[in-house]
Amino acid sequence: MIEIIELIKKDKKLFAIVAAGIAGVLVLIFLSIDDGSKEISQQVTENVSSYVSNSSAETESMLEKKLESIISQVKGAGEITATVAVKSSGEYLYAENIKEDYDGDSQSKNSEVVIHKNQNGADTGLIIGVKNPEIIGVAVVCEGGDSSVIRAEITNLITSLFGIGADRVYVGTKAAD
Repeated sequence: MIEIIELIKKDKKLFAIVAAGIAGVLVLIFLSIDDGSKEISQQVTENVSSYVSNSSAETESMLEKKLESIISQVKGAGEITATVAVKSSGEYLYAENIKEDYDGDSQSKNSEVVIHKNQNGADTGLIIGVKNPEIIGVAVVCEGGDSSVIRAEITNLITSLFGIGADRVYVGTKAAD
């Protein structure tokens, strides 16, 4: 048995074949999950559905509330108002079966979404992930916005959190009441 394992480790092609076989078995196991796991899968799908089905305005509002909550914890920030602009609210990523045909000089590629039955017996696409909303800009006004240190800290927080450049972030001072 140890000799076989050593042989697999040394031969990259054999390793790829064995890895593909293991992956195939795992997919088959995944597709034949018992009813209890299907219920958990359905709950995850419903949570994802509620997230993706939000309009851009709902997504912006949700992100703004979370952002305000996080920034309010920055020492010296004071009272916060945040605005987040999104290009899209997010989308599903579906599993696909891809078939490639090579015929002499030509090549064709066909793909179709993997369909499975949900808990209610309806056919649905197999969701493998969710593409996050695309953030196009963030504006924050806060009481501590007149401090360059606070502005820099909030800008770094936002760029790290959303993965956007500092040129898409504005941090300013809140007007006095």
